[in-house]
Amino acid sequence: MKNKILRAATALAATAILTGLSAKEEEEKEGDGEIIPPTAIYKIDPTHPPDLYARGIEGEAIVVAYVDRLGNVLDPVVEHASHEEFGLAALLAASEWIFEPATKNGVPLLLKVKIPFEFKIAFEHKLNVELGREVFQKIDVPVIPSFELEQAPLPSSVPAFANFYPEEFKNTGKASAVSLEFIIDPEGNVINPRIISISTNGFEEAAIRAVSHIKYKPIRHEGQSVYVSLMMPIQLSQ
Repeated sequence: MKNKILRAATALAATAILTGLSAKEEEEKEGDGEIIPPTAIYKIDPTHPPDLYARGIEGEAIVVAYVDRLGNVLDPVVEHASHEEFGLAALLAASEWIFEPATKNGVPLLLKVKIPFEFKIAFEHKLNVELGREVFQKIDVPVIPSFELEQAPLPSSVPAFANFYPEEFKNTGKASAVSLEFIIDPEGNVINPRIISISTNGFEEAAIRAVSHIKYKPIRHEGQSVYVSLMMPIQLSQ
């Protein structure tokens, strides 16, 4: 079950890329003619290594192998891996792939392929790792709107929102006005943030990260610690 969960949480793209190189003896024997590359017809997704997943580490790996005349993967080796564990996971997965074999003049032949894998992690899990807590939670108790309180929730710590500006937009001059709604839990943590409106697409994750780092003073209502919903506009700019 754990492996299934990790596989589901790993968003990866794995596509066979032809190197254009076959075994030398194959090239000499087959002569001239168009090579039709092999096509993957059965793929196995690699399992994100548990330790790297728990630490929110993403990465990549490239496996090089031969596809024989029956479409089986032979002699797979790791050509590149951003982390050793990614290479091992990719190697295990690639060894189970099955291909429609390459052909030349209609005859199946041996051909070398490269199979790249990307090990991605859902944004929600990366945020949990970053903050060391569960940001998105199911709440089974009443949530009090902030306007029902006698005093508005008071933050005890607010980060510089500029620190969350997306890397891909740096030096572009782009900015975004974002309205969000979130819940303040009894410990003063921001949970379940969501975007209500945004002026520039691409800033969604940055905005959610920014408000998730705000810390509030614990809120009590009628003598009880409570969950409180709050709406907040923020500006993200350099």
